[in-house]
Amino acid sequence: MSYCVNCGVELDASARSCPLCGTPVVNPRCPVDENATPPFPLVRREVEPVDRRSVGWLLTGMLASAAVCCGLINGLAFFPSVPWALYVAGAALTLWVWAALPLLVQRLPVPVYLLADLAAAAGLLVLIAALTDGWGWLTRLALPILVLTGALGAVLGALIARHGSRLTIGGVFFLLLIVWLLALEALIDLYIAGTYRPGWSVIAAAAGLVAAVFLLIVRLRPRLREEFRRRFHT
Repeated sequence: MSYCVNCGVELDASARSCPLCGTPVVNPRCPVDENATPPFPLVRREVEPVDRRSVGWLLTGMLASAAVCCGLINGLAFFPSVPWALYVAGAALTLWVWAALPLLVQRLPVPVYLLADLAAAAGLLVLIAALTDGWGWLTRLALPILVLTGALGAVLGALIARHGSRLTIGGVFFLLLIVWLLALEALIDLYIAGTYRPGWSVIAAAAGLVAAVFLLIVRLRPRLREEFRRRFHT
């Protein structure tokens, strides 16, 4: 057993120099074992990139198999009078649009993916509403929340696409989150009680406003920005 005379790290029997500091190994009582297997690769190699299309086709096969199997089970054996397999098929299609489509169809503009995600989510909600006769909650609650989320997400995505600073993106994110929370409580109150009574969203919005103002002030003050970067990037 050898130890580095410079930094004291334990050395492998095949080591000719310290892997940490590079000091040559000189130990007459424990010579270097030429036949020992090195504990780490001696040749640097690049990791092969993942084939995104293959992953996309794998996800497609998994989701399609789940939908088909549930459809066969539903139709032949398990509660054939209740079309529960349609829920599985709708969820599988939505997940396919969200996860597999960007892998199979690449280099599309971000707004296209966002519109596809919103359309898939809206389609799933429409399917659930059709199967449960829930058109009221769909039109008055679910779809407005979905449209609001998509619009705010588009604003944030456009800011990220312009390569804005992290501080600006963080501040705008909290501002958009405030709008989303206030609108969410308003929609829920109007759907359930028919009147808007601000409550939990105002408390959450106050906390988000503090965070947003802090990040934007740091962004606009060079000294604070440099101190923020020094503390959180070192």
